[in-house]
This record gives sequence, structure tokens and C-alpha cells, in this order.
Amino acid sequence: MRFNLFITVCLTIIMISCSNDPEKPGRIFMPDMVYHRSYQPYAPSPVFDDSLSSRMPVHGTIPFGALPQDPDVQTNENMLISFRYHHYIPNTEEGYEMAGEMLENPYHLTEEIISKGKRLYAINCAVCHGDDGGGVGPIVENGAYPQVPSFQDRLPLITEGQMFHSITYGRNLMGPYAGQVTPEERWALIYYIQQLAGTGPFMDEGTEEETEAEIIITAEL
Repeated sequence: MRFNLFITVCLTIIMISCSNDPEKPGRIFMPDMVYHRSYQPYAPSPVFDDSLSSRMPVHGTIPFGALPQDPDVQTNENMLISFRYHHYIPNTEEGYEMAGEMLENPYHLTEEIISKGKRLYAINCAVCHGDDGGGVGPIVENGAYPQVPSFQDRLPLITEGQMFHSITYGRNLMGPYAGQVTPEERWALIYYIQQLAGTGPFMDEGTEEETEAEIIITAEL
């Protein structure tokens, strides 16, 4: 009897809480669950010592939407390191060498990624490095910027990971481009400049043997 009475009361409460009128949300039994006591981004907060409501994200946090949802990406350790690069590899000479040992281009070489790299190169790189990667872009040609090394001379001597580090943090007179190009776009750029220089996957076997000999000689010097 008591159980039936309890069920009846519950059903009655549920029924009177429902309404077909969208302007009337119905009776709210737990208002704290419905109306959150949130702070505005720039409002002072009594919770933290610095009184700031806006908090810095946890170190290594990946912005929502920044990581591709492709399972091949999310299960590829090198690719994940690319997207959390600042967390794993510092902007130091040791980090430069570490990147050279750890990272290889995780994306497949396709016409689409080359086309993407070419477009990004024209936007971000050609002004200094030149359309052909020879190191004589418009601002070098008019004397506003010093000569930069040509890709044909430089790329055979460094790894893909070191290229990624240089684009991310900058190198010598070149500034960082992590804010302009995403990790995926950096790898597309690397494919394209390798194509310009005839290195990496674009190197023929004879050239590869000569380059390895040059690297050994350079290391000995």
C-alpha cells in the first residue's frame, strides 16, 4: 500500500513538472544543478589568490579541434608529439638535436600534401627563401634582409625533425612560425621544401650516397 502511494506521488510530481509550453520550463527541484554559479571570464574570483577567474590551461593541453580526429593520427606517437611539441621538446640546442633524432614526417607523401605545402610556402616562406628555395626572396633581393642559406645546400645536412624544430621555434635570423602554421601544415611545408631541394623522399640513390659522405665529412670537420 505504501509502495503504491509512493509511486503515485512520484508520478504526480513528474506529470505536473512537464509542460508543452516552451516558455514554461516546468518546476525546478534542484536549481543549483540547473543554474550554475559561473564567473564571467574577466570577473574577479574569490577562489584564487590572484583573483583571476580566467585560468591558464594545464601545460601540454591541446586546444579543442586542434588534433585531427583521424585514428591514424591519434595512434601515431610521432604525430602526437608534433601536436604537443612544446610539451616534449624545448627551444634549445638540445631540443634541436632531440627533434632530429625523434621525429620523422608522419604523413604520407601525396600530391595533395605537396600542393598544400606549396601554397603555405608561397604565403610564409618565399618572401625570404625565394620561389625556388635558393635563398634569394624579394626582401633579400632588395637588400632589406641578409642572404639566407639555400635549401639545396642546407637541407641535405639536417633531418626532418630539425626542420620541424626550426619552423616551430625559429632558427638563427628566422622567427618562429608555430603561430602561423599548424603541426600538420609544418609537415606539408617540409615535404615541399624537400621537393625543392631534391632531398628526403625526392632524393635519388646516387645523390643520397654523396650526401651521406658530405655529412660524415662535415661531422669530422
